[in-house]
Amino acid sequence: MLFAAFVLVFLTLWAAIYAAAPLARHPFSFLANRITRYAIVERHISRLRAYGPIVAILAIGAGLSMWAGDAFLDLAEAVHSKTPALADFDALAHSWAAVHRSAGSTLFFVLVTTIGGPAGLAVICLLSGALLAFQRRWRWLIYLAITAGGGAALNEELKHYFARARPSLAEALRQAHGYSFPSGHSMGSTIVFSALSYLALRSLASWRWRSAAIALAITLIVSVAVSRVYLGVHWISDIAAGITCGFTWFAVTTVSYETLRRARALRSQERARSSVRVGRGA
Repeated sequence: MLFAAFVLVFLTLWAAIYAAAPLARHPFSFLANRITRYAIVERHISRLRAYGPIVAILAIGAGLSMWAGDAFLDLAEAVHSKTPALADFDALAHSWAAVHRSAGSTLFFVLVTTIGGPAGLAVICLLSGALLAFQRRWRWLIYLAITAGGGAALNEELKHYFARARPSLAEALRQAHGYSFPSGHSMGSTIVFSALSYLALRSLASWRWRSAAIALAITLIVSVAVSRVYLGVHWISDIAAGITCGFTWFAVTTVSYETLRRARALRSQERARSSVRVGRGA
């Protein structure tokens, strides 16, 4: 049943993301036309077109990072202060998951939690890294290594800093070790699958398959997150913290890489134009 639900969620997200692209394109096109039409100095338009995307990436990335980071800090503060409302919600979700277990559901969630665990994500990263190395995509390989490796190190530091105990493992379906907050599975899967979906956006030509990569990443992240509550090894607030912190780290590394990539391309273009002008002058 849950395997069918996984496919259904993936297909629904795929259709929604695929259909949303043309709708999202029109506001940006309108804004670009307004800027171009009402630009006071014509010679600045080419520079605006060249550096505008970099500014937009920085602005959007900063906004997303601040939003996700603020959500994580709110959760961390609630956990640290032991807010009764959060504790009640954690206990309610934990109890609900324990009551609604079944053999089929357990099989599904054990599978996805294995995929989203340290060993599963390591295998996925190694296979992806080997493919990137074969294609000689060294910069993408470095980006993936920094994003995934840095995220893993950050998760360990946060776990030891907050030192939150896990739920009682007497009713858990899987063994778990270490501290609970934030969830390593949720944070790791958010980082790795988001980074791979970004690389898919860069490498795939058709929006049809780009949207499929994004939909699959979201479906996997949510499935791994839910599995940790279902198996009884995490509070639901651990899951939310893992996703928000993972997305924050992903946004920081991806925006940094994309900004450097575009700035490097612009410098190369400017050097090429300078060489052409020098050649003409000679």
